[in-house]
Amino acid sequence: MRFIICLLLSALLTDIVCAHDLWLIPPERAEPGKVVKIVAHSGDLFPKSEQAPDPSNFVKRRVLHPDGTEHEMTADGTKEQSGLMRFTPEKPGIHLVAIETKPKHIKLEAAAFNEYLVSDGLAHIYRLRHMEKSLDQPGAEQYQKSPKAIFLVGKGEGDPCRVMGLTLEIVPKKNPLELKVGETLPVFVLFKGKPLAEANLGWDWPGAGERPRGTARTDTKGEALVPIACAGLMTIRLTHMTRPKAAEYEWESFWTTLTFRTGD
Repeated sequence: MRFIICLLLSALLTDIVCAHDLWLIPPERAEPGKVVKIVAHSGDLFPKSEQAPDPSNFVKRRVLHPDGTEHEMTADGTKEQSGLMRFTPEKPGIHLVAIETKPKHIKLEAAAFNEYLVSDGLAHIYRLRHMEKSLDQPGAEQYQKSPKAIFLVGKGEGDPCRVMGLTLEIVPKKNPLELKVGETLPVFVLFKGKPLAEANLGWDWPGAGERPRGTARTDTKGEALVPIACAGLMTIRLTHMTRPKAAEYEWESFWTTLTFRTGD
């Protein structure tokens, strides 16, 4: 039985069509007292955007300042394939920004749903469908996305390890902005405020392609280690799925990304 499942998974992985991630792209430079623009991108090839997310549709557009105060970013429309938001930081230091999208419903044909499960690290859901003999059934799903980014304004301090209370959230355990190539970033994952074990993290940097450069599963404490193999812009991503069996959908998925720029 396991051999059959492995063959089915391998067949799906030969031609993966990844689902669209949502990223918040932090600025390369930011200064206190000057408008900071946060860019939202959606696509398969980080950080290239295939469509412009409309920030006015986001349920939350949050910025967490170094002193712990929180404000809402202003939706600033779209330009080409980018969604734009802005805020003006008053003080230097590490800032965190995050958004949450409205829950949406989608129904995928069986083959597309199975492919999505495997490509997004949800092979355990695929195996469950196999055991239940429902691989030939479409997947009715509700999904929500909650990306986050970390960046520095001017020269200052701050805590990049703060929890923002997102439904699904990747939290660094040390400052990723100071890490160099060859070092490792410890992270932990929270789902509805509790550690999420066996979560399949993936990481990418520009030019990496559709498949993640690497993956790691969280342990029983929701923790994992992510290697820093490239300087500059980098993202860590995760999809988590539950099965509420609601009237309008059987599955519910939660997506998150954590984006930052490492040191030279």
